[in-house]
Amino acid sequence: MSQFEKIPFYAKGMPHKPLFGLNFLDDLKETWGEEWGFKSAFGKIGKILVNPPGDEQKDSIIAEDYQFFNLPEGPTNFEELQKEHRSLVAALENEGIEVVYLEPKRPMISIYGLPLRLAPYCRSPIMLRGGAIICRPAVAYKKGLEVFYAKRLMELGCPILYTIHGAGMYEASNLRWVDDNSVILGLGMRGNMDGLKQVEYMLRRNGVEDIHIAHLPGYLYTRKYQVGGSSGIFHLDMTFGMAYYGVGVIWSGGVGYDTIQWLESKGVDLIEVSDEELHKCAPNLLPIAPKKVIVSAPNLRMTEELRKRGIDVIELDLSEFAKGGGGPTCLTAPLIRD
Repeated sequence: MSQFEKIPFYAKGMPHKPLFGLNFLDDLKETWGEEWGFKSAFGKIGKILVNPPGDEQKDSIIAEDYQFFNLPEGPTNFEELQKEHRSLVAALENEGIEVVYLEPKRPMISIYGLPLRLAPYCRSPIMLRGGAIICRPAVAYKKGLEVFYAKRLMELGCPILYTIHGAGMYEASNLRWVDDNSVILGLGMRGNMDGLKQVEYMLRRNGVEDIHIAHLPGYLYTRKYQVGGSSGIFHLDMTFGMAYYGVGVIWSGGVGYDTIQWLESKGVDLIEVSDEELHKCAPNLLPIAPKKVIVSAPNLRMTEELRKRGIDVIELDLSEFAKGGGGPTCLTAPLIRD
């Protein structure tokens, strides 16, 4: 076959016609080298991005105001963070997942000159079929973090489909897939309506048909814990997660009752987690393959309930990361799902 014959609309001796009508996804792999993004919400992860804890965790300025740096329960132990992160990477690699690293230029400093303590919490871009949305953080100690991820995605060859801009602010952890065509978007202290509407626009362009908005409770002047009670819920994935199609986990106090009703109308079997499990980031589970998840702590009652429903569970101890603000979903950015 001639090379010309592979070209759409080719006619010998005729001026070439523009390729209008071809979908971006039709030549995604040929153009960008990989089938970036998600083919299904709970397919096997092929490539995942992580960032081990670095010196930004030990910057002395953090000790001046732990509350400001999202450490209401006090400082985290650097050596424990490193140990837990190695266990997470090992678990991913044992499942045949290609792990790629952020490899940032150090030091990792925010636009205000602050250490980017939350840099290991890699759920920064929103991945769609075909590429990424670059989010815009809502808090000062994360401002500038998005640039590190945008640069790395481009180095890897992943298309950036959209960047949250204008007055919009939105963080990726406020999005949870329920199935391939249904999504919950959280609205609260880490995402405003402008940012949510920008994400919604891109989701609908990507074929998502059913989008529900979950209103998240926030704190006012005090935070005793990372999540729950008067400490509020700053990200949707800290109170709700999906293990597989039709199987979800939830701390019911983190969302309005309309969200629970919506999930039940979608046929989701909800496992309710306890306050203790919430503080261990139990809802922040990470689906890595069909009916297989990573959870943030051993011996959770939630894990027992998941296994009753046919879910294979890998239990890790990520308690130091939970103290610092997240679990396995927060610590990873799946870039390709089959």
